[in-house]
Amino acid sequence: MKGNIYTKERCPFGCKYEHSDGGLICSIHQTRPRHVYIAIWSKRLKKLITINSDEDNHSFSYEKAERILTTLRDEIDRKKGMDFDPSRYVSTHIKPFRLPNYAAHWFERKTIEVQKKRRAPSYLKVLKIYIEKWKAFFGEKDIRNIGTTEVKDFYLWLNGSPKYIKNIMDALKTMLGEAYHEKKIEEMPDFQKIETPESEIKTIDLDTQDKIIEAIPDPMDRAFILFTAREMVRPSETRALQWEDIDLKHDRVTIRRHFSLNEIRPATKAKQIKMLPIDGEVKRSLQSLPRHLISPFVFWKGKMGRPFSESWARKFWKRVSSSLGVTISLYQGTRHSSATEAVNRVGVDATQEFLHHTNRAMTKRYAKVSTEGLKKVLRNSGS
Repeated sequence: MKGNIYTKERCPFGCKYEHSDGGLICSIHQTRPRHVYIAIWSKRLKKLITINSDEDNHSFSYEKAERILTTLRDEIDRKKGMDFDPSRYVSTHIKPFRLPNYAAHWFERKTIEVQKKRRAPSYLKVLKIYIEKWKAFFGEKDIRNIGTTEVKDFYLWLNGSPKYIKNIMDALKTMLGEAYHEKKIEEMPDFQKIETPESEIKTIDLDTQDKIIEAIPDPMDRAFILFTAREMVRPSETRALQWEDIDLKHDRVTIRRHFSLNEIRPATKAKQIKMLPIDGEVKRSLQSLPRHLISPFVFWKGKMGRPFSESWARKFWKRVSSSLGVTISLYQGTRHSSATEAVNRVGVDATQEFLHHTNRAMTKRYAKVSTEGLKKVLRNSGS
């Protein structure tokens, strides 16, 4: 027999409990113990393992202990004894594998990756949200017991946009996938493919964009928005722009860094370094800007020459555009709007090269926004 059920209790009348067909019982007074434990010999560890509680740290009744012992025996037979590790059923060994604990440890590792510049700080911000969702559903569940069924139930439990749900599921898949490759879990659960609809690209025409730029009174602020719009770069890249990146003699600018939240990162968000020609109006605005004595940044605030923050840039754009009755984000009103106009003016290929898109499909999204290029298909285009 591979293991048995025991108790440390005695009958309230002082008798010792004995095994019977119905479990542990005092044959004289017919009393039964309230708490029992399982003792099982491990060939792998070469010692007796005692299991006092289940995976949720609850003490056993005899009936529950019997069910668990049957499961353990089946697993021992299936794994032929030597491969079976009963320590995974011991509460002290279970604790590190409980989802909140394992996720916290996994998050610490991702934090180290961020500290070593291998991931963007913004990754940790969203990861915290995803982990809270895991904890809300799985509670203290052992990650080794999260199978395909549990993953599917979690997917059905989640609410939000398809993209939001996909991100949460992908992060869970990544954590469990790493645990599987490190042999922390024996099987990798199946994750269903989640289709996400293509996000809508909102834009404004360039006349509206120019009106917003012209409505900005401060030359530094206006130059910041103008550069982002005309050079079709991300606001995070404009914020990180330094004077060493600008060559006014040859009318070119090198985009070699960006901000993730408020931490500067090398290369662009797409992990590239790109060189762009400088628009004529942008050049004139740059030539008029004051340079800080210490700060290397082109666009700066305050005595210390600090670069524009993400929240400031976003709120500043919203304040100015809203005053003109325009409701669109900074990214959409600058890069997206300018790129859409460029696709319809010079075509997908030239715009793709300018934007440094590695995938042509990324640039073609902008062509879908405007119907100007499709008018020739119509019998009467309205002209």
